[in-house]
Amino acid sequence: MVAARTWFSQMSASLSHPENPRGALLANYYRGVLSGKHILQTSQNGNLFIEAICAQADPPTCVHEIISSHNGLPSVQACMRFSISPIFINGRATELLRYLQAPALKTICGGDLLREVVLRIVKPPIFWNVFVKEYRDGSLQEGAAQSFAWLLVELLSLPLEKSLEYHDLAQDLTARELLLSSPHFEIRTMGQKIKHILSTLSSAALVDSECGPGGRHDNDFVDFRQVSILPTADELTSTEPPFLLVAEAVEDPDRECSRLAVHIDNQFRLLREDMLGEIREELQIVLGKKKGYHRGLVIHDLVPLDIYCGVPNRRQAWGMQFLCKSDIPRLFKGKPKDRKAYLKDNRNIFKHQSVACLLADGAVVAFPTINRNIDLLAEEPPIVTLQFASEAGTTNALLRVKTAKQITLVQIDTAVFAFAPVLRRLQEAKDLPLLDELLFLSSPSSTLEPSSQPLGIIRKIKANPVEDLKSILKTACSVRLDVSQIASLLSGLTQSVSLIQGPPGKSESGLSKCTPILTRTFHRYRQVFYWCTNRQDPPRFDRQDDSRRVLHQSRPRSIPRRLA
Repeated sequence: MVAARTWFSQMSASLSHPENPRGALLANYYRGVLSGKHILQTSQNGNLFIEAICAQADPPTCVHEIISSHNGLPSVQACMRFSISPIFINGRATELLRYLQAPALKTICGGDLLREVVLRIVKPPIFWNVFVKEYRDGSLQEGAAQSFAWLLVELLSLPLEKSLEYHDLAQDLTARELLLSSPHFEIRTMGQKIKHILSTLSSAALVDSECGPGGRHDNDFVDFRQVSILPTADELTSTEPPFLLVAEAVEDPDRECSRLAVHIDNQFRLLREDMLGEIREELQIVLGKKKGYHRGLVIHDLVPLDIYCGVPNRRQAWGMQFLCKSDIPRLFKGKPKDRKAYLKDNRNIFKHQSVACLLADGAVVAFPTINRNIDLLAEEPPIVTLQFASEAGTTNALLRVKTAKQITLVQIDTAVFAFAPVLRRLQEAKDLPLLDELLFLSSPSSTLEPSSQPLGIIRKIKANPVEDLKSILKTACSVRLDVSQIASLLSGLTQSVSLIQGPPGKSESGLSKCTPILTRTFHRYRQVFYWCTNRQDPPRFDRQDDSRRVLHQSRPRSIPRRLA
């Protein structure tokens, strides 16, 4: 990536120079293609458009304009398949791929913008198939070979259903060490990334367990990425304990090569089991199997009515309509317009897209989401619209509600909306920040050092740890720390990851002393964010310290110090 940054900075500097007339011509041609004024019909047009793209100084802005334009992505797709000659692949195609390697593109919208462009380049695989063949034949120059490795990493980083077709290629290249044995450092680095991604997709380390995953019910799979986030009826009915690993099993030295895959798998299953535990307890209360109070709505005597796909000029995902023989609790009787106004003012009644449980004769059928159509809910009797996400849930619901004598809808109060995004992200995860520090430390002494350290401050503190640190840290007030506080401070300054714990106490505890000192020291090198829960106040900083704080429900005395 260092070479990619260097190439991009040199290219941008040369093309954006005010004395470069070709830059202005390329900018006009770039705008003309996006507006539809210029149509790409030949390889010369395609090469000129690629040159015009690479002439744009800001890659995020350029990619945003391409995606936003009706002609942008089709033009990129077209210019990558006008020619598939080695000259084009090692020339203009490589220039475009290296331009797309700008670090900023990977961080914007979680890389979604970059993925859209990448998919247009490889779909249909006219260019991609030739690119793969040229790499296998060793016909690519260094820049093109590095771009091929980068593109394969991006394709493997796509969601599983889109990246699956590239796994065999990646495994073959890894097994033959075509990337890992490259004489170029950047290509070898990409090869290590590919090997690392493939390791996260393997569940072989879990299969050998006597009570391994899979086979308990219709939503229990060896590969946790195939597990539906919302439970199925059979899953909640099953009495077999779920597959969960203890910490010792995750840290087993025999599993070191697959530790990341095992860790992500186990984190997903643990978090999902927390969500299922709350749902099970909630349903047990509703069904009278356990004492407690259920805050969600419960509607009995539903009758299947129709299929709903929205109004003709505004279609939406299909849902099944149910007629409520009895009125919705908390909804008063009156004119439809008054009921509609009440529903508008009280959005917590049948919250849109909230999860519900459909019961047929007291048995769980499915977990649909609520489509909150206030026009239908305001009618007397009201009509409820439910949307089903999974094929299994849809099939089961259609079969069961047809013959059921009693259909009940239970609005789930569990915060599924809080669990679901994290669970989906874990299913998509193929890497973790601070991986080496958190999963592969052999001993505390092997903790990795941060990329930048305040070495001068560290040396002075070690030389005389008992003196007043006011002059060293340049604070307005005196700072004296005891032995344990000095050890915690040095740990935070010299390690990339540190856990500093302090006993319960007020502002004089070691934790509340070390935190502002660390923040103030590191702020000289980079921006610092401080986060705390609503039960804590941020540490008191000097007025001259302009570090940023991220507060969750700050107290009145903390408002002047919160993030603007």
